[in-house]
Amino acid sequence: HVFLNLHTLKFYCLPDNYEIIDSSLEDITYVLKPTFTAQHIAHLDKQAKLSRAYDGTTYLPGIVGLNNIKANDYANAVLQALSNVPPLRNYFLEEENYRRIQRPPGDIMFLLVQRFGELMRKLWNPRNFKAHVSPHEMLQAVVLCSKKNFQITKQGDGVEFLSWFLNALHAALGGTKRKKKSEWG
Repeated sequence: HVFLNLHTLKFYCLPDNYEIIDSSLEDITYVLKPTFTAQHIAHLDKQAKLSRAYDGTTYLPGIVGLNNIKANDYANAVLQALSNVPPLRNYFLEEENYRRIQRPPGDIMFLLVQRFGELMRKLWNPRNFKAHVSPHEMLQAVVLCSKKNFQITKQGDGVEFLSWFLNALHAALGGTKRKKKSEWG
């Protein structure tokens, strides 16, 4: 049986316990953790190249659906819109932009930054297996960080969510309530 260690992104044959090194498995690891170079990010808006999903359907990276889990369509609409704001998108596509930001011990708000970055990279992945993405981890972070003010199981107000989410990202990236700017704005 072949297993993937989700932390190291290495494949192993179990129970024999040896690592499998095969370039044909790279697509799987790329879908789990897509990466973008500065050059790739700079060309996102200049080329509209269709990608092909595993089932043969075509999609335009960045213009893919977000799964509706229960009543999270209000959050999906906001997240989808934010994913198409180039300065915000570009900042979050390159994980190195925020990887080293220090947060106080026990601060969970940085989870929003990490999950939003992951979601952006999945939405813009030109090698997705499907033409839609699950926002589940992102929405779990929203529920946790908003202290259940925004939930998956009941409708919320998109404008309230947008306001809270942008302010929470700003604060998690080191911004303050004063006029000082955070890393991205």
